Amino acid sequence: MGKGDISVEDLAILEERLDLLERVMGEGETTSTVSKQLTDINTKVDKMLGKHPKTQVLLKRLHELAEYTDPAFIMRYDPAHFIKQDYVVASTTRLQNGAVAAKKIQEMRKLVDSGNLKNLNELDKRMGPLAAKCLDHNDKEKDLSKEIDELVTKWNGIINTVSEQFIAFDEILRALEEKKSSARN
Repeated sequence: MGKGDISVEDLAILEERLDLLERVMGEGETTSTVSKQLTDINTKVDKMLGKHPKTQVLLKRLHELAEYTDPAFIMRYDPAHFIKQDYVVASTTRLQNGAVAAKKIQEMRKLVDSGNLKNLNELDKRMGPLAAKCLDHNDKEKDLSKEIDELVTKWNGIINTVSEQFIAFDEILRALEEKKSSARN
């Protein structure tokens, strides 16, 4: 069956829909009256669509829309499949690096299991005060950063004020120079 062929099932569905439409629209009317109404509506719609060039172009390309929305077309060109392939190819080096790192971890595990870390309790006692000092220095650094930010803000305010004063002085001097030059002339 080609693209334009209509199956027997399609015709049966179309007849059922037409019978239902005739029952709904044509209560008390004959079948020919309902068919005539549908034909008139179709003619009016065709005339209305034919007046607009943009609509004509869209109608000519309607088969493309049907083709692109066809599930078979979507399955043939499934972007998810290509994205997965690209992801695997792009992450190959990352996966290889991960495998090398895992191998190193397995090798280093032997060192840990061999008992090289016997003095761990003694090292832990030394690390406690060092960690406390690091945290203390970190807190002091944050306080110092805040103070520096405040000083920079004040400095910028002073520079802005001085700049405004220089601009005002420059305007006053220009006005005086203009008065002096106009008084000479």
